[in-house]
Amino acid sequence: MKMKVIFLLFLCLFVLTQLPMNAQADRANSRPIPLRGVVEGFYGVPWTHDQRLDMLKFMAAKDLNAYVYAPKDDEYHRKYWRQPYPEDKYRELEELTRQAKKLKIDIIFAVSPGNDIAFSGEAMADDRSAMINKLQAMYDIGIRHFALFFDDIPTKDAHGQAQFVNWLNKSFIKSHPDCSQLLFVPTEYYLQDMIADGRVTEYTRTMADELDKEVLVLYTGNGVCPDGLTENTINQTNKLYGRSLGIWWNYPVTDYMKEKLALGPMDKLDKSLDAHRLPAFLINPMEKPELSKLAIATGAEFANNPGQYDERRAWDRAINDQFGDLAEEMKIFANHSQRLENNWAHIGRFDAVELQLLYRNLWGTVNGRETIPKTRTLEALKRDNLKREHAINVLKESLPKKYLDECRLQLDQLQSLTQAEKYALMILEKDSSDLKQPELYKEFKAAKARYAAQESLARISEEALWKFVKDFDVWYVMSVGDDSNAD
Repeated sequence: MKMKVIFLLFLCLFVLTQLPMNAQADRANSRPIPLRGVVEGFYGVPWTHDQRLDMLKFMAAKDLNAYVYAPKDDEYHRKYWRQPYPEDKYRELEELTRQAKKLKIDIIFAVSPGNDIAFSGEAMADDRSAMINKLQAMYDIGIRHFALFFDDIPTKDAHGQAQFVNWLNKSFIKSHPDCSQLLFVPTEYYLQDMIADGRVTEYTRTMADELDKEVLVLYTGNGVCPDGLTENTINQTNKLYGRSLGIWWNYPVTDYMKEKLALGPMDKLDKSLDAHRLPAFLINPMEKPELSKLAIATGAEFANNPGQYDERRAWDRAINDQFGDLAEEMKIFANHSQRLENNWAHIGRFDAVELQLLYRNLWGTVNGRETIPKTRTLEALKRDNLKREHAINVLKESLPKKYLDECRLQLDQLQSLTQAEKYALMILEKDSSDLKQPELYKEFKAAKARYAAQESLARISEEALWKFVKDFDVWYVMSVGDDSNAD
């Protein structure tokens, strides 16, 4: 009897110790999200044909399987959607489709007719005919995957949209047996817009009730550019629609903040998301395809194995793979250009968080509120400044042209801030009785002015370096009594 009890205790202990390992094994082997790739869906200058062909090769290397053609400022995609593409454009799309098939990537051709499409009368019949002709022309050159987008339009006619989508799904998609599932973006395309005063909006309720269940709906998460993607958001939105919805992820796209580069990884993506509840993960990039590849590479790691996604390691791998011998310098630069923030967008890792902590320590010591010696913090800041100055010079000299063309202005801006910081630190090193340094302050102000003069064209490190430079200017004027006006 005693031996039996010991055996049962041992067995229970063994099972308990295996549970976390099994959970880790399940997570390590989580299934890839079925539809994973890039949606060229930004406002601005569309990519060139060569840039798209190059992106397909990059996507194939990262095991991405879908490219959505939907550039907002391609006039034949949105503004003049009824009109056929010119012959040379057909040839480009045909080659793009042919190359994609070789790489096992699906080209998904999208149309955005929402600004002026008719849902009744003779105009409706004309528009339906125009849409059939539009898609048939793409079918004839080999495209088998299609999408309709009704985002960013002034009207919300859920019934008219649902009727049109359902008609197209029946009249075209189902009449071509080799076509895949139709994709759709509604006018209310993020969770916060689908709910008003704690209740589902009339538009979303109508769309969820009337839209064919086999149509795959895409949305952007909790907001247009939300601070992460959570299991709760996925579950809420899927419940609203009574189906699993796919994600259109608005990072690294910067069409609403073109002066900033989004060079961070995909941030705060819930590792518990699975292929059943998340059928699609499509990444909306910047106008700048080369620098977009940093974030796309990290998104590919997430989409291929959500359970094991590690944003820091993914980011390190992406930079090492893409920049080789320049990786360390590029990490320093990219670290200052990750976060996109305004009154409605809150996405990406915060810029230079370690540097922000040093600044807080510095101001604490300068104002006598902390016990950390000022000299220790100043030395750390000076080392960081020197490393950054060296990295900028190396990148300007050695970065391949395809990258430099996309980030030259931001490198210049980081250099101006680095110079301003250098002079500020030199002043802060002085004894409290010798803070007034007109020559150093003059150099500081000149560097600060260079950044400010270009801020409408290029921004970087707004909450780290740029904030420090502005804070220092205010502090200097208040402490030293300089006649200059701090701005």
